[in-house]
Amino acid sequence: MKISTVKILGFRNFENATIKFNKSTLLIGSNDIGKTNLIYALRLLLDKSFSETDLEPRETDFHSSADINSDIFSVTIEFTDIVEDAAISILKGAVSDNKTCVMKYQATKKDLDYQLFVGFDENNLSPINSRFYLKFINLKCIDSQRDLEKFINKEKRQLLKLSQKLLSDDEQAEDADLLEEIGVDLTALNEKVSQLIYVYQSTSELNSEMKKLSHENSNYDIQLDAGAIGVNDFIDRLKLSASSEGNRMLLGGDGRNNQILIALWKAKSIREHDVDREVVFYVVEEPEAHLHPHQQRKLARYLVDELPGQSIITSHSPQIAVSFSPNSIIRLLSRNGKTTAASNGCSGCISESIDDFGYRLSILPAEAFFSSGVFLVEGPSEKLFYESLAYSLKIDLDYLNISILPVDGIDFEVYINVLKALDIPWTMRTDNDVFKVSKREEWRYAGINRCMKIAGLKEYGNQTKAFTPEEIVEWNDWQVASDKLNQLGIFLAKHDLEHDLYDEAPEIMRAYSGSENREGAVKYLQKKKASRMRELLNEPNADLKTLKNGELSRPLQFLVDKIKEVN
Repeated sequence: MKISTVKILGFRNFENATIKFNKSTLLIGSNDIGKTNLIYALRLLLDKSFSETDLEPRETDFHSSADINSDIFSVTIEFTDIVEDAAISILKGAVSDNKTCVMKYQATKKDLDYQLFVGFDENNLSPINSRFYLKFINLKCIDSQRDLEKFINKEKRQLLKLSQKLLSDDEQAEDADLLEEIGVDLTALNEKVSQLIYVYQSTSELNSEMKKLSHENSNYDIQLDAGAIGVNDFIDRLKLSASSEGNRMLLGGDGRNNQILIALWKAKSIREHDVDREVVFYVVEEPEAHLHPHQQRKLARYLVDELPGQSIITSHSPQIAVSFSPNSIIRLLSRNGKTTAASNGCSGCISESIDDFGYRLSILPAEAFFSSGVFLVEGPSEKLFYESLAYSLKIDLDYLNISILPVDGIDFEVYINVLKALDIPWTMRTDNDVFKVSKREEWRYAGINRCMKIAGLKEYGNQTKAFTPEEIVEWNDWQVASDKLNQLGIFLAKHDLEHDLYDEAPEIMRAYSGSENREGAVKYLQKKKASRMRELLNEPNADLKTLKNGELSRPLQFLVDKIKEVN
């Protein structure tokens, strides 16, 4: 059984959103976009730790935006693949022949009341008086606002209690004998502690002052001991410690404690979860807290692989994202004050991109999924150049949440398909290549047609005579194509980065290369493209501000304007 689709109407950030889930799903989006609100919506129907008070709606739960104020909000969950006997039994006639079921929570603002529904599809729902199904179908959650020490102690106690309940009669008898021995030892230990001279003197002074304060304190003695009166109290106060190379130590910092918390929570959940009789959905918010990148990736794989049910993870970490295929990522975004999911969540169109271009997705940086805009360039020298150009033009890439990504070639399409599916604004710049057709005396507009194909426009025909990028510009073909492409965020070089840079800033190129002519300067720079581009950009006279109004800067400015328009 798994959560397939969630529909949210009029709840907090969400005016009308349909969101699809996979078995393991990563939920991403900017701060305050609604990730926690989406999780909370699921918890209204599935979290058995929610009390009746938690279920009651508040006025602030109803969506409000410039054009809409909701009087009703609802959360509808569609479940699929219901094959567990316990789930089918508890839901009875609410499971369809296709093994699907729908649950719905609906609240009204007028009386701040709510009603629950269940049925085999959204058009056949019946009201129910309680969440009776929670015994066999429920959700467990670690939220982002967690006090690590408090949670560790809580999960530790519950794990101990669960383990104790699972003991056999013989194991319980053996533990009872050992607890009795521990009780005797504890009494002796407390007596020895009280006999320490500095402990005895300290407590004597304290008791003397207590007796001065009240007659009722005359028969009341305070003492310092091991922190427990009886053996049960002693067990309850057990603290987790660690050892390294045989040496005992206190637990580490927040990063290690976060790992311990999740390991405890998972161990306890496994003991609670009867996989044959119970369906459990697992939610972990921001598991990356305080962990370095390698441990973030390891933790993500641990949660996906080890939890025995459907898992939903929220994160701001690219290191977590690399453990998920793009079709398992839900990206939340805001449009006109209303939160929605790109491509309605875990998307089939992303799957199609993966199927077609999966061999390249391994190099698609997870950073892209968290970006407000992506600028695609051909290689590392272009990335270096545009990062420096942005700095010179006072375009703060990190402030605007812009990523410049090299596609390491000319296969822009895979990146663009995924970015479109995730509704991430993008722009691109590619070289104005001219290639000879294999085994034929024909030459093709490779650069222009690369752009035309991405734009869905008619491609240029081949020529029977060799020609150059400069001739494409002279014939006005470059300008005609650019007029169509630029408005879509697709930018075609007049030649390539090095030639175009010479045309717009010849002094910089001449000074760096030592060559006074265009081809000499370009060849020098292209001989070791990335390393020499880095050297050129570090030259004292490499003032890129002069490029502000040229063709080279247009893709950057297009993306900045598009992000501002979207926001």
